[in-house]
Amino acid sequence: MIDVGILDRSAPAPLHEQLAHGIRAAVLAGRVRAGDPVPSSRALAADLGLARGTVVSAYEILAGEGYLVTRPGGGTAVAEVARAAVPSTAVDTAPLDPVAPTPLVDLRPGRPGTAGVVDAAWRSAWRRASTLDVDSDIGDVLGDPALRAAIAAHLGRTRGLDVAPDDVIVAAGTSDAMLLTLLALGQRGGALRVGIENPGYPRVHRLLARLGAQAVPIAVRPTTGLDLDAVEQCHDLDAIIVTPHHHYPLGSRLDAAARSRLLDWAARTATVVIEDDYDSEFPHGRVPLPPLHLLDPAGVVLIGSFSKVLSPALRCGWIVATGAVRARIVAAREDLDPPVGSIPQRALALYLVEGALARHTARRRRDYRHRRRLLLEAFAGAEGLTLTATDGGLHAVVLLDDAAPGVEAEVVAALAADGIVVAPLAGYAVPGVATDLPAGIVFGYAAPSTPVLMDAVDRIIGAAGALVGRGCPSTRPAAPLDPDTV
Repeated sequence: MIDVGILDRSAPAPLHEQLAHGIRAAVLAGRVRAGDPVPSSRALAADLGLARGTVVSAYEILAGEGYLVTRPGGGTAVAEVARAAVPSTAVDTAPLDPVAPTPLVDLRPGRPGTAGVVDAAWRSAWRRASTLDVDSDIGDVLGDPALRAAIAAHLGRTRGLDVAPDDVIVAAGTSDAMLLTLLALGQRGGALRVGIENPGYPRVHRLLARLGAQAVPIAVRPTTGLDLDAVEQCHDLDAIIVTPHHHYPLGSRLDAAARSRLLDWAARTATVVIEDDYDSEFPHGRVPLPPLHLLDPAGVVLIGSFSKVLSPALRCGWIVATGAVRARIVAAREDLDPPVGSIPQRALALYLVEGALARHTARRRRDYRHRRRLLLEAFAGAEGLTLTATDGGLHAVVLLDDAAPGVEAEVVAALAADGIVVAPLAGYAVPGVATDLPAGIVFGYAAPSTPVLMDAVDRIIGAAGALVGRGCPSTRPAAPLDPDTV
């Protein structure tokens, strides 16, 4: 049995977290080695006098962090984990190796952790979907009926929405869903005017530029969120795109009063609200509020995807719309044909219906909440740095308190030289529009293993803290955002 230390049943920390901590410590201390098998959950539970579910939860945390690896047909074993070097008094007479390049740690936001996605349920769903007969033509252009029904049921369970399958339109991720919706709204004639958050999702203003539409930036501030006073001054918008649950990237959200105020304005001005529900599977530390679509199904188009819970590489999402807006979106989809193949849709339908997505999401949620706690602890004593945007999702923002002009660019460049890729907060502002956005960096914490993440966080704190403390401006430009990954 692995020495997991003492489990204190009277402590406030849950037993599964205590168990995960004990096994993690054993791995990092070298008491167990890479490749060593760990006891089955049933055997370890019996040895420790725990419920088997407690051990399963601990193993899931450690697998998500990269300390354990599950091998098909071969049980669970200790993963290869980098450990801190142990000082030695012996003289090393071996010849020096050439200096190896610094490995890249990509912390740009938008990447979920994919460990554990390909499990037995995933493989079974894809295997069965691929053995079905291939249709001779496209069936329903709105998407596979089984997948649309599964998405409707999924939104009912996770968002409290009463969605009819006929109101679900399958899309190839958030960008495709947004593009299709904007194309449909543009069919009314005239130049499309769309309100967008500033700062916000960089792809939005690029999509609008491609369509020849006019973007109307509306300020979002770290403390107060979307500027509703500025919204209410707009009387000629065709649509407004918002992230009300967890603003991207600042992390603010619209409370109940703000949601009501936004929807009242939209109804008065006949503005379509496009709600980007990009990461609400992962609320941390606060009770979720109902989607805008629940409050006004006819006036709000809900857009979502499987990108944050599974992978952006899957390229599958949805639009939920009713009434006249739905009719315009359906007409646009009929003109363009569906962008997602039938086999992926069938596989995802099976994966959702059989509860596999719900189980995977629960595992990811536990992992991300654990990582969030580690981040909060790491930044608690970081002088000159404020960690924010951590109340949901997969990313965080580090505000560089009282930073001199140019320090943000200096921090991004210094980290890039150290092999750590983060995004400058300024890169999320609409180009050419004045903003009072503070200096900061944005990084994702879901994709790398926990040891790699926390090592990178230590280096972020060191580099950013030193540069903020020095306060020297830099003439180096901030690293540009990658349009395909943010």
